[in-house]
Amino acid sequence: MSQKLYIFLLSVSFLLVATISQAQQAEDSLQGKSYDQLQDIFYDYYDRDSLLTSKVLKTYLTRAKREKDTLHIAIGYDNYYLFREHEDGTDYINYLDSIIQYTKTNASKDYPASSYFAKAQYHLLGKRDIQKTIINLNEARKYAKTKGNIDLLYRIDYYFAIIRSEHLDEKEKALTILKKCLHYYEEKEELQYQARYLYALHLLSETYIGLKKHDSASYYNHLGYRKAKNANPNLSILKNYFTLCEGINQYEQKNYQAAIDSINIALPQMINLGDNSNIIDSYFYKGKSYYDLIEIEKAIPFFKKTDSALGSLKSTPQYKHVKTYEYLKDYYKTKNDIQNQNIYLDKLNKILDNYLNDQTFIRNKVKIDYDIQLLLEEQQSLKEALQNETKTSRSKIAWLIILSACLGGLVYFQYRKKIIYRSRFEKLVTQNQTTTPSAKKQDKKNLTANVPEKHIKHILDKLEEFEKEKKFLEPGITAQSLSDMISTNVKYLSQVINHFKSKSFTNYLNELRINYTIQELKENTMLRKFTIKAIAETVGYNNAETFSNAFYKQAKIKPSYFIKNLEKLS
Repeated sequence: MSQKLYIFLLSVSFLLVATISQAQQAEDSLQGKSYDQLQDIFYDYYDRDSLLTSKVLKTYLTRAKREKDTLHIAIGYDNYYLFREHEDGTDYINYLDSIIQYTKTNASKDYPASSYFAKAQYHLLGKRDIQKTIINLNEARKYAKTKGNIDLLYRIDYYFAIIRSEHLDEKEKALTILKKCLHYYEEKEELQYQARYLYALHLLSETYIGLKKHDSASYYNHLGYRKAKNANPNLSILKNYFTLCEGINQYEQKNYQAAIDSINIALPQMINLGDNSNIIDSYFYKGKSYYDLIEIEKAIPFFKKTDSALGSLKSTPQYKHVKTYEYLKDYYKTKNDIQNQNIYLDKLNKILDNYLNDQTFIRNKVKIDYDIQLLLEEQQSLKEALQNETKTSRSKIAWLIILSACLGGLVYFQYRKKIIYRSRFEKLVTQNQTTTPSAKKQDKKNLTANVPEKHIKHILDKLEEFEKEKKFLEPGITAQSLSDMISTNVKYLSQVINHFKSKSFTNYLNELRINYTIQELKENTMLRKFTIKAIAETVGYNNAETFSNAFYKQAKIKPSYFIKNLEKLS
């Protein structure tokens, strides 16, 4: 080995040892920090030194787990969530599930309520999954209400207002919620409350636009602009949101040039903020304004920009933006450009297909705007074809008579079925459904030969607790898991249920769940918005089919029929 090589290797070795030593000293120094000090370091460095941040997070969470400190475990996972969200990782949502797992049975003011709320934000803004958003908001509300977290309750209400306004077409209900939120935030001076006040004001204006109450929308846009302009300098930029909103309001009133002028003011700020949602709105309404001014060649570039921005979304676009693909498809049709026409038709069909799987009112909107219209056109075509026929063979008439008879029989069968189902539905509605299955007053004498009397009393007491605390809603319950839960064995448990409840364990569990479901559906209008699968999961079933079969076996009607007719009563 040459002397130069030897000196080089020796230098590298010293450097490596020094680096390892420095890293070890850094970790040792973190061990001596308090939770608050570690938290301060995290806030200072999480967006500019990922290596140091990772060490801080590991130190914080490892210590919390070692000390079995539930609150700091939750904060540790919350910090991981913020860090991974900042890095745009794919699995950061799992940290929220970890917080829920640790704090569900030992809740604090913030946890797990805030974690359920963050999951709701993720599903609404990141995935546009309304069902999961509602489920997580309901869980967040339950814990926030129990622990008196008033601030979070108002944030939850604001998100319910978004859902009601933009996804469930319940705009009047959204207005009531928003005005309550405005009253709460308006009286507070802190920066975060000022921001939430302005966001609520903005959504209020958008909701009035949706209701075609344009004067009210303009009033709140002007109010919001003034409030934002005079607010903290960090919030003054929000005045551009009200400028854009007023531009959309002007478009809806067919004041197209006024709309373009407002959008031109707001759009550069939306681009600076990187606000994709409002950038899309700006391009879309600017394109529509030019389109309705019959300046098609000016409109098309903005529809293309809308399409490009929609392509960068990680969720399904808003329903109103679907028109972008209609405009582009029709434009290329006039140009006889089959290739581009096919591209935008394909995009339109794919998005509509997504919406047809949506369980909110948008699915019905799609059928009204697209599918139903096509069916009407097809039907009209058939009528014209029939009118043009000059001869009808006897065989066709005979088949028509047979078909009419079959249809008549089918109609009668459906009519009878409808009467029976209606009778069963009315019976369920008028009954005061109790969760606890009916139990016979049985003599213990026939049972004590197989089950010791002290075990009978213990099992009955535990079953009463099981029913009262609604533990039957937990998924995956079996006779074995329940017997383990109440410290007995499967044989004793089954015999007690058979004797006192006069049913098998499976029928007992199903009756508890279905009785609870019926009562909840009668009282909780939000639950009726869920899919059958989501309802099934909420009450402990693994799939919709098992739930539907259990519901029908007990109620003699399908859950979908029950929900549909409950909605008619509302």
